[in-house]
Amino acid sequence: MILFDYIKNTNRLVVNCDDDNIFNQIREHFSVKNDDAKFARRFNKFAPKRKYVITPNGTCELGLYWDIRKFLRSNQINIDVQLTESLEKVINIGIPGVIYNNFKFNLRDYQLDVVERALNLGRGTCILGTGAGKTFTTAALIENFYRKSPDIDTFKCLVIVPDLGLVEQTYKEFIECGSTYKLTRWTGSIDPDLTANVIIANNGIIQSRFDKNDWIKYIDLLIVDECHRITAASKLAKVVKQIKTHHKFGFTGTLSENLLNQWAVIGRLGPVIYEKNSYELRQGDHLVNVSVKILNIKYNTPLRYITDNKYKEELDFIYDSHGRNDIIRRLCSKLSNNILLLVNHIRHGDILEQYLSNIKNKQVFFIRGDVEVDEREKIKEIMETSSNVVCIAISAIFSTGVNIKNLHNIIFTAGGKSFIRTVQSIGRGLRKHDTKEQLLILDICDDLIYGVKHNTKRKEIYDKEKIPYTEATISVL
Repeated sequence: MILFDYIKNTNRLVVNCDDDNIFNQIREHFSVKNDDAKFARRFNKFAPKRKYVITPNGTCELGLYWDIRKFLRSNQINIDVQLTESLEKVINIGIPGVIYNNFKFNLRDYQLDVVERALNLGRGTCILGTGAGKTFTTAALIENFYRKSPDIDTFKCLVIVPDLGLVEQTYKEFIECGSTYKLTRWTGSIDPDLTANVIIANNGIIQSRFDKNDWIKYIDLLIVDECHRITAASKLAKVVKQIKTHHKFGFTGTLSENLLNQWAVIGRLGPVIYEKNSYELRQGDHLVNVSVKILNIKYNTPLRYITDNKYKEELDFIYDSHGRNDIIRRLCSKLSNNILLLVNHIRHGDILEQYLSNIKNKQVFFIRGDVEVDEREKIKEIMETSSNVVCIAISAIFSTGVNIKNLHNIIFTAGGKSFIRTVQSIGRGLRKHDTKEQLLILDICDDLIYGVKHNTKRKEIYDKEKIPYTEATISVL
């Protein structure tokens, strides 16, 4: 028999199993190989061969309950399962019923499905590809919780978004869709109106002010946007865990490929209750099609590595390569419509801004961390109304949440292998626009150690996302 229990003061699940073999099967399934173990042993330090999310005494994060039950069913493990009364109270929190849908825009079928499933379970993780209307879906979910609340005057929802720009964007989109609850923003420069029903705040302000604002712990509903940022050791995970409500939801375009990070999200927010990826959205004509052109750059003067930090040497080499930067300049000169260049470091962006500044009939902008939110919004507005903009942006800023419909071309100028960042960067240009039939991605691959290795990984991502690509080779000095 398995008895599932709940520990209130730690908000954790306990798996009590009288069959050691089945218990060990469960633990092993929710574990991964510890790649650091071999390295640790070189220094005579102990490290377990595997990393487990379920402790030897059976405790784990509450949200894993549904995935453990799923594991038992899928493996046809026939064992009597019982739940304590305390656990039943915290998992049976759904509020099903008629869905309110009287907004300025009609919810799409899959958006209605998300709201319905979320209301039925009462918590969970929603994976909606970029361009699926995640913000509108979130607004509709909150509206339904608000209207089903026993006391709408005191109803409180906290929406946590990654950065300041998304506070403004989410606030505007919630208003535009016709939500009826009272909204407020909370940033370093804006204090929240605590009489409001919904508080939209950036991750940084929540983490820095959490301990001094005890009311956060007692909200009725928590929404975490871009919830893939939750990892087991992150500050955000600790904040989410301390919030007492069990009505918690996460929204993201894609979860990490790292299983430990996936379980960190699911454990704190709940199981994946809905998933619709970019390919399905493209097939359903909700997004434009996309194609990738990989430009393999071969250097006539090869890089000679002289230090142990070969990756940094590669970055310095490609950032300073006149031939490579000139290729990017020529691409930007020839491409029609707006162009987004994603870079990983400020130095690279500064160099490209100099190379591109003299292109005729083009407006060139560089969005970096020290560019104020208002200025970023102005640049995005210019891109929506103009067709001659080249925007250089730090990928950490522009890879998530930015909504620009009038974007036809994206250039990956500095490689990388992150699954989430690659997929969400592509998502910046997938939204429909009257002048756009297809998004073009230009992926620059350098014939260097890490350049080739990372591009191989990106090809795997393109295959997984069913994005067609072609390749061409260019030689530079």
